[in-house]
Amino acid sequence: MFNNKPRIGQELLDVPMGDMIRQMAFAIAEAQIVLDQNSIDVAEMMGGLTTVTDEAGNVTFEDSRVYFGTESITKGEAIARHNSTTNIQQKAEIRGVLAGDYQPTLTSTVPPGFTPGAAIAENTYIDYQGFYHVGTVGGGASVQVAYGDLEIALTSPSTDAGVAVSLPRRISMLECGFTPTFYQFVDTIIEVKISIRYTQEGNTSSAVNNNLRSSAARIGHGFGRIKFGRSVQTSQVNASYAQKYSYSAEGSSLLRTKLVPIPAPAVLEQRIQRMMEEEFNNEGTQPVQTPA
Repeated sequence: MFNNKPRIGQELLDVPMGDMIRQMAFAIAEAQIVLDQNSIDVAEMMGGLTTVTDEAGNVTFEDSRVYFGTESITKGEAIARHNSTTNIQQKAEIRGVLAGDYQPTLTSTVPPGFTPGAAIAENTYIDYQGFYHVGTVGGGASVQVAYGDLEIALTSPSTDAGVAVSLPRRISMLECGFTPTFYQFVDTIIEVKISIRYTQEGNTSSAVNNNLRSSAARIGHGFGRIKFGRSVQTSQVNASYAQKYSYSAEGSSLLRTKLVPIPAPAVLEQRIQRMMEEEFNNEGTQPVQTPA
């Protein structure tokens, strides 16, 4: 009995420890890639632009700068900035600050029955069905333009160049001194355990009882009688057999790691500094120093 004894050594060799460790290591590596990609996205957003990809795969950029104080420029500079940017929000900010001191001006109401191309007053425009419709010289047919393409003109070119206005200042978060945070997995522990338990018990017992039976008889009279007989032998066997067997195998794996922030790469800080110096040279304003 007990012919199916487990081979403990072979059981241990059959555990795919290499595959388990490899899968855990790959999981850590994949998580690190996701963390790095997130840090790159944050760095891009802090730089002032955010990449936007639509369902068709077309890539556009959104302004992610924040408002921080105001800047003083002339009306002429404000209008030039308005006409050179395609940022709809920035255009609206400039028009709001100029408060109508420019051409064309927004018509508060849409004329009844207005259709694209209909004539409207010169130097006015209408906001209709997602477009601006600008009146042409002499009040002729209006011209449809996108929100980002609307241009305005100075009302007093001789004086507007010397009139200052205050516009909301928008700067990137990097210029405010923020830097993206990068994370890294360190002190990673991969532990695999297996526990095998095997027990067996067995006992046998037997008992044999032999019984002998005989019988005899005579036929005839006197000396002529004939004697005959028979004997029967029986054996009784009482046997008992018991077997107990148990086997269990338990396995466990442990993955412990530590996620810590690490300083921004030195090359990134150098690029940030150079970017702000270039903006300073272009705009004539003092750049904000990033902390070391």
